[in-house]
Amino acid sequence: MGSGPQPWRALASAAAVVAAALALGASASSASTQGGTLVVRLVTDPAPPGVSWTYTGAGPSFELDQSPSEHSLPLPAGSYRLSETPAASGQASMLTALACADPDHDTTTSLRTGTATVGLEDGETVTCTFTHRALGRRSGGGALALARTYAPVLRLSDGEPYRPIRIEDFLAASTLHGGSPPQGLLLQQQPTLFTLPTSPIHSYLDVDGAQPNSNPSAYPRLEREIEASRPRPAVYWHVVRDRATGRTAVEYWLLYLYNDFYDRHEADWEGVTIVLEDGHPLGLSFTAHQGRRWTPWSAATTSGVHPIDDVARGSHAGYPHPGRYSIRVCWTLVGRHCTPTPKVDTATGTGASLDPASYDLLELGGTPYSGSWTSGTYILGIGLTKDQISDPRERSDYSDPFSSLGS
Repeated sequence: MGSGPQPWRALASAAAVVAAALALGASASSASTQGGTLVVRLVTDPAPPGVSWTYTGAGPSFELDQSPSEHSLPLPAGSYRLSETPAASGQASMLTALACADPDHDTTTSLRTGTATVGLEDGETVTCTFTHRALGRRSGGGALALARTYAPVLRLSDGEPYRPIRIEDFLAASTLHGGSPPQGLLLQQQPTLFTLPTSPIHSYLDVDGAQPNSNPSAYPRLEREIEASRPRPAVYWHVVRDRATGRTAVEYWLLYLYNDFYDRHEADWEGVTIVLEDGHPLGLSFTAHQGRRWTPWSAATTSGVHPIDDVARGSHAGYPHPGRYSIRVCWTLVGRHCTPTPKVDTATGTGASLDPASYDLLELGGTPYSGSWTSGTYILGIGLTKDQISDPRERSDYSDPFSSLGS
């Protein structure tokens, strides 16, 4: 072969250069459009059926409604303002925490507005977790330890069919109505802790399929159904500190499905509060109908440091010792009326005994439900009254438990 110029070699070399350039360009183009991943996580407590939140600002809007759940978004590199709002009108946000895990730390969050400004780089994954707790932020470990230390022993009376239950179990058996009971307009078929009204509108909860005046025999059956689905009772706690006096109050709140006494109504909220001074118990107060009864610690019945609450049959009023207690009942029709009753509270203490190991201890906080917990309060011989059952978090003895001290 001759040794002169070979055009085909030059053409092949040029083609290789062009191919290399195209490959380099394709690689650069791929790198510039690689983008990253934004992961949005939802955590709720409790897990609410039929409740969801909407997320916007990062691609098409989407909803999350299960807890825990997450949604992954492949996105071009850039800045995004991710926002969360309740999907349903009137649903409270109750966002208690918002945190984003970002490898290069250029993402900021705002719990108040429920937004995250996300800086997303090529090849980066940023995970933002929205945490909702319907009962508000959890207190520190010291408050929980205190609540566990003084958690009460509940001694029920013979023949008592009801035990303290979780709020969500009561709501699962109820519907939410607007107006005044018992003929209010249906607002929610399945209310949850996340959907209860918090604004001052007239509303009430109604246990489905039962009424205190016309169908009271349904309540024991509903109680059995609740106990079958969740065998452990529940006791709620709340700690309040008074720095001026050095006193601390440890409150325990109990929700019973039904109050079956001289007064009859759904959602019987009762409680016992221990008051400490400089870490030592001074005494405790028990809810009993429309008031509280104070007992010095030296006169209380205890199991170690756990106070014993003798629960009256039907009314679930609390007492420091077994016995029969004369009471009076107050009600509102045209004005306020109070009278002694022909019935007495019977707290035998010989029924089921619920010690702290046998029930779930749950913190009670957050925004209170603004309506009534009952479809009507009925007084024997009087009928339907205008009285409501208010949320414990709206009561003065929740925010100021020291007012009953020594009374």
